[in-house]
Amino acid sequence: MKKRALALFMAVMLTLQMTGCSTGTKEQDTTAENKTQSSIKDLFNSGKNGKEDAKKEQADKEKETEDDKNDIVIKENEADGEEEDKEVRYQDDYYEFVNQNLLSKIELAPTDAHWDWFGELNAVVSSEMEEIIDELASDGKTYEKGTSEQKIKDMYECVTNMENRNETGLGPLKPHMDSIRDAATIEEYVDALAHLSGEFGFSSIVGGYNIMQDKADSSEYAVYMMYADTLIGKEYIEGENTQEYVDMYLDYINDMLMEFGMTANEAAQSTDSIEELLRKICASTLTTEQMYDPAITYNVYTQQDLQKLYTNVDVPRMLKTLKIDGQDKYIVMDVEQAKTINSLLVEENLQALKDYSTFVMLNDTAKYANATYAKLSDDMKNALYGITESWGDEKTWKNLTQDMLPWDFGMIYVKEHFSPEDKEAVERMIGQILAEYERIISRQEWMSDATKKKAIRKLETMQVKIGYPDQWPAARDMMQVTPISEGGSLLSNLLVSMQVAIDDSLNKLGTKVDRSEWDVTPQTINAMYDPLNNEIIFPAAILQAPFYDSDNSDGANLGGIGFVIAHEVSHAFDSSGALYDEYGNYNVWWTDEEMAEYKKMSQSIIDYYSGYEMMGTKVNGDLTLMENIADLGAMTCITSIIGDDAKALDEAFGQMTYNWASEDTASFMMYLLNTDTHSPNKVRVNAVLSSCDAFYKIYDIKETDGMYVAPEDRVGIWK
Repeated sequence: MKKRALALFMAVMLTLQMTGCSTGTKEQDTTAENKTQSSIKDLFNSGKNGKEDAKKEQADKEKETEDDKNDIVIKENEADGEEEDKEVRYQDDYYEFVNQNLLSKIELAPTDAHWDWFGELNAVVSSEMEEIIDELASDGKTYEKGTSEQKIKDMYECVTNMENRNETGLGPLKPHMDSIRDAATIEEYVDALAHLSGEFGFSSIVGGYNIMQDKADSSEYAVYMMYADTLIGKEYIEGENTQEYVDMYLDYINDMLMEFGMTANEAAQSTDSIEELLRKICASTLTTEQMYDPAITYNVYTQQDLQKLYTNVDVPRMLKTLKIDGQDKYIVMDVEQAKTINSLLVEENLQALKDYSTFVMLNDTAKYANATYAKLSDDMKNALYGITESWGDEKTWKNLTQDMLPWDFGMIYVKEHFSPEDKEAVERMIGQILAEYERIISRQEWMSDATKKKAIRKLETMQVKIGYPDQWPAARDMMQVTPISEGGSLLSNLLVSMQVAIDDSLNKLGTKVDRSEWDVTPQTINAMYDPLNNEIIFPAAILQAPFYDSDNSDGANLGGIGFVIAHEVSHAFDSSGALYDEYGNYNVWWTDEEMAEYKKMSQSIIDYYSGYEMMGTKVNGDLTLMENIADLGAMTCITSIIGDDAKALDEAFGQMTYNWASEDTASFMMYLLNTDTHSPNKVRVNAVLSSCDAFYKIYDIKETDGMYVAPEDRVGIWK
């Protein structure tokens, strides 16, 4: 699961829904947009039965000759794409051994970059929501204004009426776009950006902000000044193996600008100037792993300090336009990037800056605009992820409708698909896991008694959210849909949703934080830990097979939803979460000696994971550190609960491994390796199990086996 990114990627979004996913960071739409050729039931059964069949077959073969056991080549990604018949032993590659039957049945469709159980379940949920759309679209009824039925019905019409979308073009955006294009000075340019951000949340170079809990006092809200949009991202711009993707993206920029109305020469010149700005901005931008470190990102500035930082901006005027003036403090998350941005805000760069912001707006709104913009955006995403065929219009339109009205669909989902009995069972398991984690912390010899008490206090006060909120977010009622018959369009309704997000955010400024609020919809296939609330969140949709099944054994459910729960709890004590206290405040409550030991163990984890590779590319141990700590801690927790029960351990290991089964295009795997804070799923399984002592207790793992790691080299913070 993914730990929420503490405002890492919490700039005001184009829709009200937070992206839920099992992989990635900034936007991971494709990881949740998967389908397969088989039914979910068939896939689930094939995986479960496949593990037992494989184990029996291996046992029979191992009786024939001892020499045969070591004469096996593990299935790897072949450079030429050809597959050979290969035999896999659990001693060498537990992930492939457990999942070989399931993965042999998974063939990525041309429309897909990735398959995993998160995407499979998301497809099931989406299909259920699509049935609701179909029924409303064809029932011929008129619904009361403001009801979920009215909003969904009218939004779907706005999405599907391509004639209206093509006629609308950039219409609702045109006056705002003109304010950028017509700016004659840097002052006018910054003023245009401030108006766009203050009204809709568009952020490109400067003026973007986010209102969220203050990391130093999580009971209050604070204003976080956001960083520039780095387009394809720092990791791609500076990556050694990613320049072909950067070239594709630059072609995309060029095509978008030509569709906007530039000549070929103008678009080419503008693309070159955008690239030049982009590379300068990325050179000073924090890495993804740095963005999770509050010691780096929590920088308190007064208005006067901001003026010294942005000497080329009239800061009081900008803050007033943004409607966030008069605050005691502003948090600047990326100071070095801010300095670079300020240096670029000079008259000689004016045209390049205007082109940069123009492209950002076009890119942000492309899939809501006319057919040409939408296709350009879709083609770029497909090229980046290795997708060779786009979805049909109907699937795209229904997904877009769901994206626009996440909470309305969420209310419908929980009425039809949530079991109170399953919630109670999961709550009991959470209590069991929290109690076990308390015992794990208590036995850590490197921690002082005082620090152990603080850590246990963090467990005792941890808030648990399961299913759906008791009170639906105010943004759901604030979001109203204007039908085409009343002059609405998809793009105009998008701007309304963006205004709602801004207004909802501004309404919170100056109030106390309501910790009972949810910002994750119940139909999200995900789970997470929020350090600012010290809470774990399990939306309703994650509480289903294969993660949780009331018919499964205790061992299997501990390896399934139990591992997920323990993973999220572990995030409270990962390299970032450990820096927050039980109240969600950034507060280093460890001694200097303990922090030194923690960093030493963290470095061993970084080095350990950096030894793994996919497609010839090393795993980034620094980027994936937090998630790796959480995975290792989760495995310690569930194996501690199970104890010496070999059968239950076998079920837990097998279920956890099965749940992380995945298939990816080469391009998407490259995307994950460069941007995802999780290790690739195969590594998540094999690296964790190879560092788990219990794994060796129940399986015949020898030094010559691929899964073997010497006891002194097995890593983890929480053992």
